Amino acid sequence: MKKRIEELEQLLSSKVGEDVQEEYNNYLSLQGASEESLQEIETLFDIKLPEDFKEFYRYKNGSGYHFHILYPEYSEGCIEPFYLYSLDEIIETKEYFCKDDELLSEYYDEQEISELDARIKPYLFNKKWFPFAQLAGGSLYLMLDYDPAPGGRTGQIIAYVHDPDFIYYIASSFTELLSESNTNLQDWEEIDY
Repeated sequence: MKKRIEELEQLLSSKVGEDVQEEYNNYLSLQGASEESLQEIETLFDIKLPEDFKEFYRYKNGSGYHFHILYPEYSEGCIEPFYLYSLDEIIETKEYFCKDDELLSEYYDEQEISELDARIKPYLFNKKWFPFAQLAGGSLYLMLDYDPAPGGRTGQIIAYVHDPDFIYYIASSFTELLSESNTNLQDWEEIDY
């Protein structure tokens, strides 16, 4: 994880555009989360955060609003930038997002549902999904999945994408997410607002 964080920091410093310099400076000043804060999340939601996720949060407790540091591919050729929530923002967001279970079958037919990755249970919203990153504006979220389908992995990374609303598999772990994101960021022209 340390190597991936160092790679991310190097990429960020070379890709920051003028219009997000203030956000980047804010990001540089952010501290890591305390063990107590990480434990509070685990206790509050009765979950065990993945170790690699905690390791990153010990380094930086979020990225600051609108400062995109994650660049995952959620569908063939679809790469979007996300900013990382602080632990407090995770708690706030969970109060309204994925607070109830809603099956995909409430919105989609069997053919559309068959396009869902087999590692994800057929929900549009699930109480055991925990958003930790967002595209500025709130139409896309990255989440930890604590209710995977058979073949999935507890703590895998999935994405909610709005319009059309659907769920996509992103990565098996936070480490894999960061690695793929760094690769995508290398090809990104410039980090902007």
